[in-house]
Amino acid sequence: MAKKVTEKKISSTKKVATPKKAAVSTLKKTVKPTKSKDEIKAVEKKTAKTPVKKTASISKEKKTVASTEAKKKNTVKQTIKSSASKSSEKAKSIKVSAKIEPKSTKITKNKIEAEKPKRKYVKKSDKEITNKIIVPDNKVVIKVSSDKPYSVKSILISLPKPESGKSPYIDLANQFKIKLDWRPFTQVEGIKALDFRTQKIYLDQFQNVILTSKTSIEQYFRMLEDMRLKISPENKYFCLNEAIALYLQKYINYRKRKVFFGDGKLNKLIEVILKNKDKAGDATYLIPSSETKDSLLTDTLKSNKIEYKEAILYKTIASDLSDLKNVKYDMLIFFNPSAIDSLYSNFSDFVQDKTRLAIFGNSTGETVMAHKLRIDVFAPTPENPSLVDAIKKYITVGNKK
Repeated sequence: MAKKVTEKKISSTKKVATPKKAAVSTLKKTVKPTKSKDEIKAVEKKTAKTPVKKTASISKEKKTVASTEAKKKNTVKQTIKSSASKSSEKAKSIKVSAKIEPKSTKITKNKIEAEKPKRKYVKKSDKEITNKIIVPDNKVVIKVSSDKPYSVKSILISLPKPESGKSPYIDLANQFKIKLDWRPFTQVEGIKALDFRTQKIYLDQFQNVILTSKTSIEQYFRMLEDMRLKISPENKYFCLNEAIALYLQKYINYRKRKVFFGDGKLNKLIEVILKNKDKAGDATYLIPSSETKDSLLTDTLKSNKIEYKEAILYKTIASDLSDLKNVKYDMLIFFNPSAIDSLYSNFSDFVQDKTRLAIFGNSTGETVMAHKLRIDVFAPTPENPSLVDAIKKYITVGNKK
Protein backbone atom coordinates (compact mmCIF):
# COMPACT_ATOMS: atom_id res chain seq x y z
CA MET A 1 0.00 0.00 0.00
CA ALA A 2 2.79 2.36 0.93
CA LYS A 3 4.39 1.80 -2.45
CA LYS A 4 1.20 2.57 -4.26
CA VAL A 5 0.77 5.83 -2.36
CA THR A 6 4.28 6.89 -3.06
CA GLU A 7 3.84 6.09 -6.75
CA LYS A 8 0.67 8.12 -6.87
CA LYS A 9 2.44 11.05 -5.21
CA ILE A 10 5.31 10.80 -7.61
CA SER A 11 2.96 10.74 -10.55
CA SER A 12 1.13 13.76 -9.24
CA THR A 13 4.36 15.55 -8.72
CA LYS A 14 5.37 14.66 -12.22
CA LYS A 15 2.10 15.96 -13.57
CA VAL A 16 2.58 19.28 -11.73
CA ALA A 17 6.15 19.70 -12.86
CA THR A 18 5.49 19.20 -16.50
CA PRO A 19 3.49 22.43 -17.10
CA LYS A 20 6.31 24.48 -15.54
CA LYS A 21 8.80 22.93 -17.82
CA ALA A 22 6.60 23.63 -20.80
CA ALA A 23 6.18 27.27 -19.84
CA VAL A 24 9.85 27.68 -19.42
CA SER A 25 10.50 26.11 -22.73
CA THR A 26 8.03 28.45 -24.42
CA LEU A 27 9.60 31.45 -22.77
CA LYS A 28 12.95 30.32 -23.96
CA LYS A 29 11.62 30.03 -27.42
CA THR A 30 9.91 33.46 -27.38
CA VAL A 31 12.77 35.35 -25.87
CA LYS A 32 15.28 36.03 -28.53
CA PRO A 33 18.93 36.34 -27.84
CA THR A 34 20.10 39.90 -27.08
CA LYS A 35 21.86 41.84 -29.84
CA SER A 36 24.75 44.26 -29.66
CA LYS A 37 24.42 48.07 -30.02
CA ASP A 38 25.96 48.11 -33.49
CA GLU A 39 23.49 45.56 -34.70
CA ILE A 40 20.64 47.52 -33.20
CA LYS A 41 21.82 50.75 -34.95
CA ALA A 42 22.11 48.92 -38.25
CA VAL A 43 18.61 47.59 -37.86
CA GLU A 44 17.29 51.09 -37.03
CA LYS A 45 19.02 52.54 -40.09
CA LYS A 46 17.41 49.96 -42.28
CA THR A 47 13.95 50.64 -40.82
CA ALA A 48 14.47 54.42 -41.29
CA LYS A 49 15.53 53.99 -44.92
CA THR A 50 12.66 51.76 -45.93
CA PRO A 51 9.81 54.36 -45.37
CA VAL A 52 11.81 57.04 -47.25
CA LYS A 53 12.06 54.71 -50.17
CA LYS A 54 8.30 54.19 -50.01
CA THR A 55 7.52 57.97 -49.92
CA ALA A 56 9.91 58.58 -52.78
CA SER A 57 8.24 55.90 -54.81
CA ILE A 58 4.80 57.37 -53.98
CA SER A 59 5.91 60.89 -55.04
CA LYS A 60 7.30 59.41 -58.26
CA GLU A 61 4.00 57.68 -58.91
CA LYS A 62 2.12 60.96 -58.28
CA LYS A 63 4.38 62.80 -60.70
CA THR A 64 3.87 60.17 -63.33
CA VAL A 65 0.08 60.32 -62.81
CA ALA A 66 0.08 64.13 -63.00
CA SER A 67 2.19 64.06 -66.13
CA THR A 68 -0.13 61.52 -67.74
CA GLU A 69 -3.18 63.63 -66.79
CA ALA A 70 -1.53 66.77 -68.21
CA LYS A 71 -0.72 64.88 -71.37
CA LYS A 72 -4.34 63.75 -71.58
CA LYS A 73 -5.56 67.34 -71.08
CA ASN A 74 -3.20 68.60 -73.75
CA THR A 75 -4.37 65.91 -76.12
CA VAL A 76 -8.01 66.80 -75.36
CA LYS A 77 -7.31 70.50 -75.97
CA GLN A 78 -5.54 69.70 -79.20
CA THR A 79 -8.43 67.53 -80.32
CA ILE A 80 -10.94 70.30 -79.42
CA LYS A 81 -8.89 72.88 -81.31
CA SER A 82 -8.57 70.64 -84.29
CA SER A 83 -12.30 69.90 -84.24
CA ALA A 84 -13.08 73.64 -83.89
CA SER A 85 -10.78 74.48 -86.76
CA LYS A 86 -12.36 71.74 -88.83
CA SER A 87 -15.85 73.00 -87.96
CA SER A 88 -14.86 76.60 -88.83
CA GLU A 89 -13.39 75.38 -92.08
CA LYS A 90 -16.62 73.50 -92.74
CA ALA A 91 -18.67 76.62 -91.90
CA LYS A 92 -16.52 78.70 -94.22
CA SER A 93 -16.91 76.14 -96.93
CA ILE A 94 -20.67 76.14 -96.32
CA LYS A 95 -20.78 79.95 -96.49
CA VAL A 96 -18.75 79.94 -99.64
CA SER A 97 -21.00 77.32 -101.14
CA ALA A 98 -24.06 79.30 -100.00
CA LYS A 99 -22.66 82.41 -101.66
CA ILE A 100 -21.83 80.52 -104.76
CA GLU A 101 -25.17 78.67 -105.08
CA PRO A 102 -27.46 81.74 -105.56
CA LYS A 103 -25.18 82.88 -108.37
CA SER A 104 -25.86 79.70 -110.19
CA THR A 105 -29.61 80.05 -109.52
CA LYS A 106 -29.47 83.69 -110.64
CA ILE A 107 -27.79 82.65 -113.82
CA THR A 108 -30.52 80.10 -114.48
CA LYS A 109 -33.21 82.64 -113.62
CA ASN A 110 -31.63 85.21 -115.88
CA LYS A 111 -31.56 82.67 -118.65
CA ILE A 112 -35.24 81.91 -118.08
CA GLU A 113 -36.14 85.59 -117.81
CA ALA A 114 -34.24 86.32 -120.99
CA GLU A 115 -36.38 83.76 -122.75
CA LYS A 116 -39.67 85.07 -121.25
CA PRO A 117 -41.01 88.60 -121.86
CA LYS A 118 -40.52 90.95 -118.89
CA ARG A 119 -43.53 92.15 -116.92
CA LYS A 120 -43.58 95.63 -115.49
CA TYR A 121 -45.45 96.09 -112.22
CA VAL A 122 -46.42 99.74 -112.09
CA LYS A 123 -48.89 101.44 -109.76
CA LYS A 124 -52.16 102.43 -111.30
CA SER A 125 -52.10 106.05 -112.34
CA ASP A 126 -55.02 108.45 -112.28
CA LYS A 127 -55.32 108.18 -116.07
CA GLU A 128 -55.72 104.41 -115.89
CA ILE A 129 -58.45 104.77 -113.27
CA THR A 130 -60.30 107.42 -115.28
CA ASN A 131 -60.08 105.25 -118.37
CA LYS A 132 -61.74 102.41 -116.47
CA ILE A 133 -64.66 104.57 -115.27
CA ILE A 134 -67.85 103.59 -117.04
CA VAL A 135 -70.61 106.20 -117.36
CA PRO A 136 -73.75 104.62 -118.78
CA ASP A 137 -75.38 106.19 -121.79
CA ASN A 138 -78.64 108.00 -121.09
CA LYS A 139 -81.74 106.31 -122.40
CA VAL A 140 -83.22 109.76 -123.14
CA VAL A 141 -81.10 112.11 -125.23
CA ILE A 142 -81.24 115.69 -123.94
CA LYS A 143 -82.15 117.98 -126.80
CA VAL A 144 -80.76 121.51 -126.62
CA SER A 145 -82.26 124.26 -128.74
CA SER A 146 -80.20 125.43 -131.68
CA ASP A 147 -81.93 128.82 -131.83
CA LYS A 148 -79.88 131.97 -131.95
CA PRO A 149 -79.04 133.25 -128.42
CA TYR A 150 -80.97 136.31 -127.26
CA SER A 151 -79.77 138.95 -124.84
CA VAL A 152 -80.13 138.23 -121.11
CA LYS A 153 -80.71 141.07 -118.65
CA SER A 154 -82.25 139.22 -115.68
CA ILE A 155 -81.78 135.74 -114.15
CA LEU A 156 -83.71 133.88 -111.44
CA ILE A 157 -81.97 130.95 -109.72
CA SER A 158 -84.25 128.35 -108.11
CA LEU A 159 -82.05 128.05 -105.00
CA PRO A 160 -81.64 130.01 -101.77
CA LYS A 161 -78.96 132.68 -101.76
CA PRO A 162 -75.64 131.43 -100.33
CA GLU A 163 -74.97 132.62 -96.78
CA SER A 164 -71.35 133.44 -97.57
CA GLY A 165 -72.44 135.83 -100.34
CA LYS A 166 -69.92 134.24 -102.68
CA SER A 167 -70.91 132.38 -105.84
CA PRO A 168 -69.68 132.10 -109.45
CA TYR A 169 -73.18 133.22 -110.51
CA ILE A 170 -72.72 136.47 -108.59
CA ASP A 171 -69.38 137.00 -110.36
CA LEU A 172 -71.10 136.31 -113.69
CA ALA A 173 -73.85 138.85 -112.97
CA ASN A 174 -71.30 141.48 -112.00
CA GLN A 175 -69.28 140.82 -115.13
CA PHE A 176 -72.21 141.28 -117.53
CA LYS A 177 -74.20 143.70 -115.32
CA ILE A 178 -77.21 141.39 -115.08
CA LYS A 179 -79.96 141.47 -112.45
CA LEU A 180 -79.68 138.29 -110.36
CA ASP A 181 -82.30 136.97 -107.91
CA TRP A 182 -82.38 133.89 -105.71
CA ARG A 183 -85.57 132.09 -104.77
CA PRO A 184 -85.92 128.51 -103.54
CA PHE A 185 -88.63 126.74 -105.52
CA THR A 186 -88.76 123.86 -103.05
CA GLN A 187 -88.63 123.28 -99.32
CA VAL A 188 -87.06 120.31 -97.59
CA GLU A 189 -89.13 118.32 -95.15
CA GLY A 190 -87.32 115.66 -93.16
CA ILE A 191 -88.81 112.21 -92.81
CA LYS A 192 -89.64 111.20 -89.23
CA ALA A 193 -87.54 108.56 -87.51
CA LEU A 194 -90.54 106.23 -87.13
CA ASP A 195 -91.20 106.35 -90.87
CA PHE A 196 -87.52 105.87 -91.67
CA ARG A 197 -87.33 102.66 -89.60
CA THR A 198 -89.65 101.00 -92.10
CA GLN A 199 -86.80 101.15 -94.65
CA LYS A 200 -84.76 98.82 -92.38
CA ILE A 201 -81.56 100.73 -93.01
CA TYR A 202 -79.10 101.10 -90.12
CA LEU A 203 -77.12 104.30 -90.67
CA ASP A 204 -74.44 103.53 -88.08
CA GLN A 205 -73.40 100.36 -89.96
CA PHE A 206 -72.20 102.25 -93.06
CA GLN A 207 -68.64 103.60 -92.93
CA ASN A 208 -68.66 105.07 -96.46
CA VAL A 209 -71.12 107.86 -97.29
CA ILE A 210 -71.66 109.62 -100.63
CA LEU A 211 -72.88 113.21 -100.29
CA THR A 212 -74.09 115.21 -103.30
CA SER A 213 -75.54 118.31 -101.61
CA LYS A 214 -75.55 120.30 -98.38
CA THR A 215 -79.15 119.23 -97.81
CA SER A 216 -78.13 115.57 -97.78
CA ILE A 217 -75.50 116.38 -95.12
CA GLU A 218 -78.02 118.19 -92.92
CA GLN A 219 -80.62 115.44 -93.17
CA TYR A 220 -78.10 112.65 -92.59
CA PHE A 221 -76.87 114.08 -89.30
CA ARG A 222 -80.41 115.09 -88.28
CA MET A 223 -81.58 111.49 -88.61
CA LEU A 224 -78.58 110.23 -86.61
CA GLU A 225 -79.50 112.63 -83.81
CA ASP A 226 -83.20 111.74 -83.89
CA MET A 227 -82.42 108.02 -83.72
CA ARG A 228 -79.67 108.58 -81.11
CA LEU A 229 -77.09 106.79 -83.18
CA LYS A 230 -73.34 107.23 -82.87
CA ILE A 231 -71.18 106.88 -85.93
CA SER A 232 -67.54 105.83 -86.04
CA PRO A 233 -64.93 108.60 -86.25
CA GLU A 234 -63.29 106.44 -88.95
CA ASN A 235 -66.17 107.02 -91.39
CA LYS A 236 -65.23 108.18 -94.88
CA TYR A 237 -67.21 110.82 -96.80
CA PHE A 238 -67.14 111.17 -100.59
CA CYS A 239 -68.46 114.56 -101.72
CA LEU A 240 -69.37 115.89 -105.14
CA ASN A 241 -67.28 119.06 -104.73
CA GLU A 242 -65.10 120.90 -102.23
CA ALA A 243 -67.88 123.24 -101.03
CA ILE A 244 -69.95 120.25 -99.88
CA ALA A 245 -66.87 118.70 -98.24
CA LEU A 246 -66.10 121.88 -96.29
CA TYR A 247 -69.71 122.01 -95.10
CA LEU A 248 -68.99 118.81 -93.15
CA GLN A 249 -66.96 120.89 -90.67
CA LYS A 250 -70.25 121.88 -89.10
CA TYR A 251 -70.82 118.28 -87.95
CA ILE A 252 -67.48 116.45 -87.75
CA ASN A 253 -63.78 117.03 -87.23
CA TYR A 254 -62.59 117.62 -90.77
CA ARG A 255 -59.74 115.28 -91.67
CA LYS A 256 -58.26 114.96 -95.13
CA ARG A 257 -57.80 111.23 -94.79
CA LYS A 258 -61.51 110.78 -94.12
CA VAL A 259 -63.07 113.38 -96.46
CA PHE A 260 -62.69 113.12 -100.24
CA PHE A 261 -64.20 115.32 -102.94
CA GLY A 262 -64.35 115.79 -106.69
CA ASP A 263 -64.66 118.85 -108.89
CA GLY A 264 -68.45 118.79 -109.32
CA LYS A 265 -68.40 116.24 -112.13
CA LEU A 266 -69.76 112.75 -111.70
CA ASN A 267 -66.71 111.19 -113.40
CA LYS A 268 -64.36 112.77 -110.87
CA LEU A 269 -66.49 111.59 -107.93
CA ILE A 270 -66.41 108.01 -109.23
CA GLU A 271 -62.65 108.31 -109.73
CA VAL A 272 -62.18 109.37 -106.10
CA ILE A 273 -64.32 106.44 -104.92
CA LEU A 274 -62.39 103.92 -107.04
CA LYS A 275 -59.03 105.23 -105.76
CA ASN A 276 -60.07 104.51 -102.18
CA LYS A 277 -62.04 101.35 -102.92
CA ASP A 278 -59.06 99.10 -102.06
CA LYS A 279 -58.86 100.62 -98.58
CA ALA A 280 -62.59 100.39 -98.02
CA GLY A 281 -62.74 96.82 -99.35
CA ASP A 282 -66.03 95.41 -100.59
CA ALA A 283 -68.00 97.89 -98.50
CA THR A 284 -71.43 99.25 -99.35
CA TYR A 285 -71.72 103.01 -99.84
CA LEU A 286 -74.63 104.90 -98.29
CA ILE A 287 -76.39 107.62 -100.32
CA PRO A 288 -78.62 109.96 -98.26
CA SER A 289 -81.21 111.18 -100.74
CA SER A 290 -84.73 112.49 -101.24
CA GLU A 291 -87.75 110.90 -102.87
CA THR A 292 -86.63 112.28 -106.22
CA LYS A 293 -83.59 110.09 -106.90
CA ASP A 294 -80.70 110.84 -109.22
CA SER A 295 -80.79 107.89 -111.61
CA LEU A 296 -77.52 108.81 -113.34
CA LEU A 297 -75.53 108.53 -110.09
CA THR A 298 -76.96 105.12 -109.20
CA ASP A 299 -76.55 103.80 -112.75
CA THR A 300 -72.91 104.90 -112.81
CA LEU A 301 -72.22 103.20 -109.48
CA LYS A 302 -73.77 99.99 -110.81
CA SER A 303 -71.76 100.05 -114.02
CA ASN A 304 -68.51 100.49 -112.03
CA LYS A 305 -69.42 97.63 -109.65
CA ILE A 306 -69.73 99.85 -106.60
CA GLU A 307 -72.29 98.56 -104.14
CA TYR A 308 -74.58 101.19 -102.66
CA LYS A 309 -77.71 101.68 -100.59
CA GLU A 310 -80.05 104.64 -100.88
CA ALA A 311 -81.54 106.03 -97.68
CA ILE A 312 -84.53 108.32 -98.27
CA LEU A 313 -84.18 110.86 -95.46
CA TYR A 314 -86.19 113.82 -96.76
CA LYS A 315 -88.69 114.92 -99.36
CA THR A 316 -89.06 118.14 -101.29
CA ILE A 317 -92.23 120.22 -101.16
CA ALA A 318 -93.16 123.03 -103.52
CA SER A 319 -92.66 126.52 -102.11
CA ASP A 320 -95.27 129.26 -102.39
CA LEU A 321 -94.33 131.35 -105.46
CA SER A 322 -97.56 133.31 -105.84
CA ASP A 323 -95.73 136.64 -105.48
CA LEU A 324 -93.84 135.91 -108.73
CA LYS A 325 -96.99 135.64 -110.86
CA ASN A 326 -96.53 138.91 -112.69
CA VAL A 327 -92.72 138.94 -112.59
CA LYS A 328 -90.79 137.88 -115.67
CA TYR A 329 -87.13 136.92 -116.09
CA ASP A 330 -85.10 136.41 -119.22
CA MET A 331 -83.58 133.20 -117.85
CA LEU A 332 -84.61 130.62 -115.22
CA ILE A 333 -82.01 128.21 -113.78
CA PHE A 334 -83.06 124.75 -112.46
CA PHE A 335 -80.92 122.13 -110.74
CA ASN A 336 -83.40 119.38 -109.84
CA PRO A 337 -86.67 117.90 -111.12
CA SER A 338 -88.62 118.95 -108.02
CA ALA A 339 -88.07 122.63 -108.91
CA ILE A 340 -89.78 122.06 -112.28
CA ASP A 341 -92.67 120.33 -110.53
CA SER A 342 -92.93 123.30 -108.15
CA LEU A 343 -93.08 125.69 -111.12
CA TYR A 344 -96.13 123.89 -112.51
CA SER A 345 -97.76 123.44 -109.13
CA ASN A 346 -97.66 127.23 -108.65
CA PHE A 347 -98.27 128.20 -112.29
CA SER A 348 -100.15 125.47 -114.04
CA ASP A 349 -100.64 127.64 -117.14
CA PHE A 350 -96.96 128.49 -117.50
CA VAL A 351 -95.94 129.37 -121.06
CA GLN A 352 -92.25 129.57 -121.91
CA ASP A 353 -92.25 131.97 -124.88
CA LYS A 354 -88.89 133.81 -124.90
CA THR A 355 -87.92 132.76 -121.39
CA ARG A 356 -84.65 130.83 -121.57
CA LEU A 357 -84.18 127.71 -119.43
CA ALA A 358 -80.75 126.74 -118.15
CA ILE A 359 -80.80 123.13 -116.86
CA PHE A 360 -78.29 121.11 -114.88
CA GLY A 361 -78.40 117.33 -114.76
CA ASN A 362 -79.94 114.61 -116.88
CA SER A 363 -82.85 113.90 -114.55
CA THR A 364 -83.80 117.60 -114.55
CA GLY A 365 -83.49 117.70 -118.34
CA GLU A 366 -85.77 114.68 -118.69
CA THR A 367 -88.41 116.37 -116.50
CA VAL A 368 -88.23 119.54 -118.61
CA MET A 369 -88.69 117.52 -121.81
CA ALA A 370 -91.61 115.65 -120.23
CA HIS A 371 -93.37 119.04 -119.80
CA LYS A 372 -92.53 119.84 -123.46
CA LEU A 373 -90.38 122.83 -122.59
CA ARG A 374 -87.37 124.09 -124.51
CA ILE A 375 -83.84 123.74 -123.15
CA ASP A 376 -81.57 126.63 -124.15
CA VAL A 377 -78.52 125.89 -121.98
CA PHE A 378 -77.53 122.46 -120.60
CA ALA A 379 -74.73 121.00 -118.52
CA PRO A 380 -72.78 118.91 -117.92
CA THR A 381 -71.49 118.06 -121.35
CA PRO A 382 -67.96 117.43 -122.68
CA GLU A 383 -67.92 121.00 -124.03
CA ASN A 384 -69.56 122.54 -120.94
CA PRO A 385 -68.74 120.60 -117.75
CA SER A 386 -70.18 123.35 -115.52
CA LEU A 387 -73.43 125.26 -115.91
CA VAL A 388 -71.80 128.62 -115.16
CA ASP A 389 -69.43 128.23 -118.12
CA ALA A 390 -72.30 127.22 -120.41
CA ILE A 391 -74.37 130.28 -119.38
CA LYS A 392 -71.34 132.53 -119.82
CA LYS A 393 -70.86 131.32 -123.40
CA TYR A 394 -74.54 131.89 -124.15
CA ILE A 395 -74.54 135.42 -122.72
CA THR A 396 -71.33 136.47 -124.51
CA VAL A 397 -72.98 135.63 -127.82
CA GLY A 398 -76.50 136.84 -126.98
CA ASN A 399 -75.47 140.16 -125.41
CA LYS A 400 -73.30 141.28 -128.30
CA LYS A 401 -74.43 144.60 -129.78
